Amino acid sequence: MLDNFFKEVKAEFKNALIKRNHPFKYLTLSTVDEKDMPQSRTIVLREIHDNLDCIIFTDSRTSKVHQLANNSQACLLAYHPKKMLQLKLNGNLYPIDDPSEIKRLFQKVGEKAIKDYTTCSIPGTSISNLDNVDYTVRKENHFLPLQFVPDQWEVLQLKRPNHLRALFKRENNWDGQWMVP
Repeated sequence: MLDNFFKEVKAEFKNALIKRNHPFKYLTLSTVDEKDMPQSRTIVLREIHDNLDCIIFTDSRTSKVHQLANNSQACLLAYHPKKMLQLKLNGNLYPIDDPSEIKRLFQKVGEKAIKDYTTCSIPGTSISNLDNVDYTVRKENHFLPLQFVPDQWEVLQLKRPNHLRALFKRENNWDGQWMVP
């Protein structure tokens, strides 16, 4: 039953890239800042590899990128309200530095989204007016893909008569163990 549970959860997670408006498309990413304070933000899931590594995109000047230089540990949190299913993925987040891989991933960025990576000012910079944001051209972008490498998945399924909770670890070839919900 535990193996089937994990297969179902992985399939549901991968549906985020297939099904329109899937709740796992937008995840909460938490990192740790230089003062050891957790910092969370919503990110968009861009790819899921067969080994369960995930790809997200960011501006290379964001605080999360600076935080990763000191501490690569991160957590992704997802919740599916209709299925009452929570996924908590713990692992490490790394900038992708292979130019061919960056180029491949940058080609996935649509024209509407390119503005996210071409602001002249650093994301988070104070402005006096929303119209005061200047942009550079596409080729002068600050696009940076990040690879999230999970080392464990904690899954909580709220249901009756019993909730289900399990922990799956990469070091054990994703073998899991049931936990008290």
